[in-house]
Amino acid sequence: MRKETWILILLMVVGSMQLFAQQNFASISFGATLPQGNYGATGKLSSNGYARTGGAIKFDAAYFPVSYFGIGGSFSFGSNYAQRDSLVKDIVSYIEANTPGGIDIPEDAEILYGSGFWNYVNLFIGPHFSIRASEKLYFDFRALAGLSVIRPPDQELKISYDGNNIYSHTSYNNVAFGFTGGAGIRFMLNSNIALKLSGDFVQTKARNTYTFDLFQGVAGDVPPVEAEFYIRAVEITAGLAYSF
Repeated sequence: MRKETWILILLMVVGSMQLFAQQNFASISFGATLPQGNYGATGKLSSNGYARTGGAIKFDAAYFPVSYFGIGGSFSFGSNYAQRDSLVKDIVSYIEANTPGGIDIPEDAEILYGSGFWNYVNLFIGPHFSIRASEKLYFDFRALAGLSVIRPPDQELKISYDGNNIYSHTSYNNVAFGFTGGAGIRFMLNSNIALKLSGDFVQTKARNTYTFDLFQGVAGDVPPVEAEFYIRAVEITAGLAYSF
């Protein structure tokens, strides 16, 4: 009788493990990317990103060769506006302070400014840990690393006053090492589709160069600004996952 009882218990445990076994999944999510640290700071062209809150798109997947522990991958895109007013103010201040002989740009000078977005594309891979708390609910944790392709805003600034023209621009792409770490939940809507919510911290390194051209009545060259800082952002996203 005791032997039969143990066999029954073993069968129940095995059946329970099958019921709550991991499922591989692929997902698509949309949300916001929130700049952190120097990436969202202003006041210094060489070390700040002047980035505002933007949007993120993420394609994620995970394969579980054993329960709970698997290999995750992420292909994501983030985009952030530049803080226009602060950036223009600091560029003007830098030109005034670094033009040989000095210049004073009047407040009523005509300023034409166009700026794109900070854009970054991440391709990461690494360990993915998942706990199936119930038949419908998963808790996910991951730490991924890989490459980031970074494109700063195509900033073009033209200042005109009293017959003088000053032109500033920047456009510089770079590839850098990056990583992400975060957590999320998946709630199964049916046997294959789940609602996915996640929060991730992303870090990579940006390099950028501001160059200046002075025309018509403004003598001398303004030295370029070599900018370098970490892109740090928190990405909050929601989407759908397909289990297979």
